[in-house]
Amino acid sequence: MSATQEATSSGSSEGARAKKSIDKLSVKEFRERFCIPNGVMLEFLDREAMSTEKVEGNAISFAKEQFNAGLWFPLPSLFKEFLHFTQIPPAYIHPNIVRVLMGCSVLSLLYNLDLSLLEVLFVYSLKKGKNDIFSMAADLPSLQLVTELPDSTNRGVKGHVLVRGIWAGL
Repeated sequence: MSATQEATSSGSSEGARAKKSIDKLSVKEFRERFCIPNGVMLEFLDREAMSTEKVEGNAISFAKEQFNAGLWFPLPSLFKEFLHFTQIPPAYIHPNIVRVLMGCSVLSLLYNLDLSLLEVLFVYSLKKGKNDIFSMAADLPSLQLVTELPDSTNRGVKGHVLVRGIWAGL
């Protein structure tokens, strides 16, 4: 194979691997990209997130931007513990909280740290911002485990994903 043919074939495979913007994904593509099991139903919501009282059964609304920040299924135990302890609806969680919790979960797995929520909350404090959105900030920057946290979602993906079904056990 000539060098020109190799460059052309590798260039076309790079284009095939290029990721679509999250707001252009179909439900099937969204499910595949973020490893959401088939037993969990997804519905895209273009309007604002619903309050948890309006959502029936085992359904919960996540912001699409939270998936860009690293949210995956099955939810790590640290993330589930945070949701249970704080009782903050996921639609009101800033993507930097997702990054902190997912990042700490990965560090805990890689280095066998067994990090608890208490240890994470020792380093990061919860802050309530505009529109009742909660975020995290490091009280002691020298101790922070996850760095370069976003402080704004102005350029973030708009919309929410309603996750329904057996997701709670994930």
